[in-house]
Amino acid sequence: MTRLEVLQDNLQKNEAALQDLRGKRDASGAYTSDAQAQIRKLNDEFESIKSEMEIELISEKRAAAYAAQEFAEAESRSKKNTSTTSTAVTYDDVFWRYMKRNGREKFSDDEMRMLETRGTSTQITTTDSLGGYLVPQEFSNQLENMMKWYGGMLGACQTYSTARGGTLEWPTGDDTAVTGNINTAANQAATRTVSDLTFGQVLFGDWLIDSNIIKVSRSLIQDESVGLLQNVLRDNLANRLGRKVNSVLTTGTGTNQPYGLTTTVTGTGITTAGATAITKSELVRLIASVDYAYANPSNPKVGFMMHQGILAYLRTLDFSTDTTHIFVPGNLATGEPDRLLGYPIFVNNDLTGPTNGLPVSATKHIYFGDFSKYVIRRIREISIERNDQQYWDALQVGFMGWLRIDGNLINANAIKPLLQT
Repeated sequence: MTRLEVLQDNLQKNEAALQDLRGKRDASGAYTSDAQAQIRKLNDEFESIKSEMEIELISEKRAAAYAAQEFAEAESRSKKNTSTTSTAVTYDDVFWRYMKRNGREKFSDDEMRMLETRGTSTQITTTDSLGGYLVPQEFSNQLENMMKWYGGMLGACQTYSTARGGTLEWPTGDDTAVTGNINTAANQAATRTVSDLTFGQVLFGDWLIDSNIIKVSRSLIQDESVGLLQNVLRDNLANRLGRKVNSVLTTGTGTNQPYGLTTTVTGTGITTAGATAITKSELVRLIASVDYAYANPSNPKVGFMMHQGILAYLRTLDFSTDTTHIFVPGNLATGEPDRLLGYPIFVNNDLTGPTNGLPVSATKHIYFGDFSKYVIRRIREISIERNDQQYWDALQVGFMGWLRIDGNLINANAIKPLLQT
């Protein structure tokens, strides 16, 4: 068994042990003090196993990416060695040579034209001072998948890419209250009540987000393969850009940044009875407060979004006064998410977490609904710029990645929050 399979097996044993404790109640129906202690211990073990599984999964994905890169480099070298004619130069080759270049390396006119066709100094309509080159498509795909690890918005919401920046008008509307008619001879002659579609509009801009400077030693760039530089940049860009993108898409105010989820979801689905408690029945009512068109469990974008601390709190509901199991752990190896009342859970640590393990009064901790109705607009791929001068005295080279993005809710009825009293 792989380490990940062993951890998954341990997770299942942990869940089974928690289930066995359901019968350990006293005459009043409350758990015995011994059972409560065991529950706390098993919950701590559960969080530890999940954390280790996440680390192991990231390690496996990185190892696979490294192996794929090494294979691609070996295959490229093999083709160059066995070919009797000149091999066509690809954008991928030229891009990474440019990132690894030293002051003596020369690029042909054709290679420079290839870079300039995907250069960004002329693409930006709002900020002309930031240049760079678009990253190769395979690297871009790997980077965007890794960025999803650092927050729930990129994984839960709907992303659309556009080739150019500037303002994009997006129609909004909700037609769930209007139905069609049965067309019969009797009602063909009748006067119909005509309900026109009512559209609103949101405007998408293109806010520029950068990674800040990533400093890499010249010796590493000079001595190591292209693959190592790719790995260093990919890991750091995913972390820095992923966290910042998730933050502004979650809590952005709309002033010089996107309109975030917490800003655009203004209504209240359900208000809890307790200021520092959440019950199973309130979660069920929150689901019911959303039109079924946006609560259909067959839609993978429909689910709960919350801070991981609130998720840890909700797991304790399984072992309080409720006897029905509401939390089902997922399987990281297969990509199956954790589920709450049958719906996937999108963990987003830019939402408000608990205080001392408990929900906070007058706070929206949990959001439920169809997160595809929050649209993320992205302009082309991520770009990287290299700076050789600023850190020359430290024998380092600076790299910075950046992207342009915006987000907004296009249907106000699709997502609703749970508000603490």
